Amino acid sequence: MNPVWWIARKESGEILVSGRGLAWLFALSLVMSVLSLLLVSNTELSLLDNAQVVYMVMGTITALGALFAVVLGADAVAGERERGSLMPLLLTSVTPSEIVSGKMGGQAAGWTVMYLLGLPYLWAVGSSGQNLLQAIAYLALFGTLTVLGFGFFALGLSARFRSVRTALLTSLIAWMLLASPLLLGPGLRQSAVGKWFDAVNPFSASLNAFDSVVIDSQPFAVQAGRLAVALAWLVLTAWYAMRSVRKLEL
Repeated sequence: MNPVWWIARKESGEILVSGRGLAWLFALSLVMSVLSLLLVSNTELSLLDNAQVVYMVMGTITALGALFAVVLGADAVAGERERGSLMPLLLTSVTPSEIVSGKMGGQAAGWTVMYLLGLPYLWAVGSSGQNLLQAIAYLALFGTLTVLGFGFFALGLSARFRSVRTALLTSLIAWMLLASPLLLGPGLRQSAVGKWFDAVNPFSASLNAFDSVVIDSQPFAVQAGRLAVALAWLVLTAWYAMRSVRKLEL
């Protein structure tokens, strides 16, 4: 069996089949249900433009996906070390690139399930509004690039550090920093520092693309720069993860 497929299958099984792993699906459903009910039932929030509500749900799904990737990525290598299963893995014929690809295959499977689980909630709050199909497509594109980038980044840190706790705390700090535009909103990011941060932040690129497409109905051509930022984030973090695993020491 191909090592990448074997590792990805093992990771996916732990995420999607085991009872402990399924707890995150319940937690995600609970969060999305509470958010949807809040948006629909709250008087002030229900007065928001439909497109604005869809934008908020898209940002929330992306943030939760990135958090999910950070937790899994931080455990990917340091967790194997702490459980004593890293040495047997390295003593096999598996290469560093196959380890990274297999681990990220499990994350990709988990994100796919999260994305599909979030679609009914997105449909529930946006079925009567505009650009819903575009929202679904852009969430798949920008959400995947952003989420997997966080997974690669956390995996790289996991290979650098010997402790899951250290890797997880560092990854969470980075996640909180990069995801901060979700809380600040576009209006609070108009300073010189805010504009610079938006220009290089992959999470901002995704949020700005969601805003541009869902709220302003702008075409795909306008998103070229934002797509370039998201792609650069994925490529750089993948390179970092691969380099970190190649330099791995027992």
